[in-house]
Amino acid sequence: MLFDLQINGALGIGFTSDTLTTDAVRIVAAELARHSITGFAPTVITAAPTTIINSFRALARACEDDVNYHRTMPVFHLEGPWISPDDGPRGAHPREYVSNPDWEQFLRYQDAAGGRIRLVTLAPERPGAIAMIGKLCAAGIVVALGHTAASPATIRDAIGAGATLSTHLGNGSHALMPRHDNHLWEQMAADGLCASVIADGHHLPDALLKTIVRAKGVGRIILTSDTSPLAGLPLGRYHHWGADLDVEASGRIGVAGTPYLAGSGVFLDACVTHMVEAVGVSRADAMAMASEHPRRLLGLLP
Repeated sequence: MLFDLQINGALGIGFTSDTLTTDAVRIVAAELARHSITGFAPTVITAAPTTIINSFRALARACEDDVNYHRTMPVFHLEGPWISPDDGPRGAHPREYVSNPDWEQFLRYQDAAGGRIRLVTLAPERPGAIAMIGKLCAAGIVVALGHTAASPATIRDAIGAGATLSTHLGNGSHALMPRHDNHLWEQMAADGLCASVIADGHHLPDALLKTIVRAKGVGRIILTSDTSPLAGLPLGRYHHWGADLDVEASGRIGVAGTPYLAGSGVFLDACVTHMVEAVGVSRADAMAMASEHPRRLLGLLP
């Protein structure tokens, strides 16, 4: 069955919240199961440190209260706050809480999570990030590069320090960048990086999806939905992540008044279908990208 390593919430419930409850976590898990997603990494994004801690505590309680949720959510994903503050690479993350990597802060987050943080997305150009990557990898954490404005040289340094994944490659990026010497091409060319991609029909054009698959090879592609807390809600404008977000008729979820996306309005089963029907990947390969590949990256398979 499907495994999504980046789920922000659904049905108006966000995993990054001071008021997250175990009941709310169960509601999201039940909705995901209806889409054949039987395993996922709940994702906590850039926020105030107290909010991140409270979010991880609620997620950990859900796992501790019911062994089924321990199996459904075997690992947690911390996306930020150690990301680029720039418009474009920052995406929908609130700028005021973007910060530099801090090992002691990470340990507090990991303690709140009951040791379940297994994936961290950061921008390697942040001061102290390369050293942080080394520490995280030594602690058994998978490090992903994302929401970054890094130079190609810094991308190479991050890989040398142990980073092994690009988070939603092609998104959380500049709208315009140098056509040759940029972090997108560098990550596509890097044999040491797997790449997660959002195949919802909005985040990436099909031609770019095809190009990433050909560049990375099927075995290094991971499908994710990056499902938004607003996924499954009626059309309209909502306030979430400190911003006004629009759920559009097309299924797109964006930050109002900007070209920036705020997660996906679909679930991973739809991304599998899109990869098969629009990108031309075989169903067997698309299913592996959405199940076996993320589990293996996170150490959940031998």
